[in-house]
Amino acid sequence: MERLKGTAAIICEFNPFHFGHKHLLDVAHSEYPVVFGIMSGNLIQRGGNACADKYLRASAAVECGFDGVLELPFPFSSLSARDFARAGVHIAEEAGFEALVFGAEDPQAVKAATEIVRCASFEQEVSELVKEKKNLSYPKATEQILAKSLGEETASALAKPNNILALEYIKAASKRDILKIRIVPRSPDFASAGSLRKSGVPADGIPEKASPFFKNTVADNSLFPYLSVAAKLYSGDKAMLYGIDESLAGRLTKALREKSGTEEIISACRSAGDTDSRIRRALLSILFGITKYQAAEMPNHTTLLAAGEKGLPVIKQIRKQSSLSLVVKPASLTGNKQYENSVRAERVLREIFSVPDPLCRTPYIKGAK
Repeated sequence: MERLKGTAAIICEFNPFHFGHKHLLDVAHSEYPVVFGIMSGNLIQRGGNACADKYLRASAAVECGFDGVLELPFPFSSLSARDFARAGVHIAEEAGFEALVFGAEDPQAVKAATEIVRCASFEQEVSELVKEKKNLSYPKATEQILAKSLGEETASALAKPNNILALEYIKAASKRDILKIRIVPRSPDFASAGSLRKSGVPADGIPEKASPFFKNTVADNSLFPYLSVAAKLYSGDKAMLYGIDESLAGRLTKALREKSGTEEIISACRSAGDTDSRIRRALLSILFGITKYQAAEMPNHTTLLAAGEKGLPVIKQIRKQSSLSLVVKPASLTGNKQYENSVRAERVLREIFSVPDPLCRTPYIKGAK
């Protein structure tokens, strides 16, 4: 497939869109005339809901300079860092973008680890260590393997959230090696998305053009009542679902008998190998019946959420040459099981965001009357 020259993709959540995202965009635009976001829908990587509806977040991004925003659909938007990155990179590759741009807290450490993580034996070594040490999480196992070659200090730095994702993007992109990689240093001068959400997404904490789209944000735990109820009603084999092994399945079963709310369930299931994010993702798997098989697939579709003037010709090119189903009118795509499952999840989120049915939505086009 022909690469779209002069285009770059940024895998993102915009939860909310903040000054750090604007900085990343400006750096990308200095090298690539057209920059698209590949953004999580209404369910995000840490295993919960976004602070605002996906069309609003995408609209904010386009108003702040992005040329377009494509969706990283559910369930891929809510998988572990490794699987989230794999799915996002796949969309970037299949859409035909020339480059992938992302931030990292420690770009030099990431670059030092690049050749190690690109090696075919690296993934196997991490997996074997996880199997050997039952309570060791995948990120911790990765850190221990990297420490052997790079030292504990560098390996510890690589355990920061954006560095973890950066390495996963590099690993995923190395499989086909068709995307140019650009790593941008993450500046501590910008407030993080998490701190902004805790403050209720203040208007003075995000770009002025983004603020109208984040006037009515929702709490990170808005989905919690649904998670606990669904988990208590679930009667199938939890270990068949994504992110749940036999050990976590056992703890979940016990916690669901003895605890009430989602926060209590998460606390009761927490262990050295199971972080809160992993447990939330497990509960999402129960709520929506996400199997390990479904999560192992690659996205076969993406939805156009928003676009600007420079992005529209690129959309036409993607529709013409990509193997992905590019959804512009949500009701138009039929017979796609992945898409149907994503729409089913979005309908649950309607209750939280108070938005129209997902099949009735249309992309935000900047400047359109």
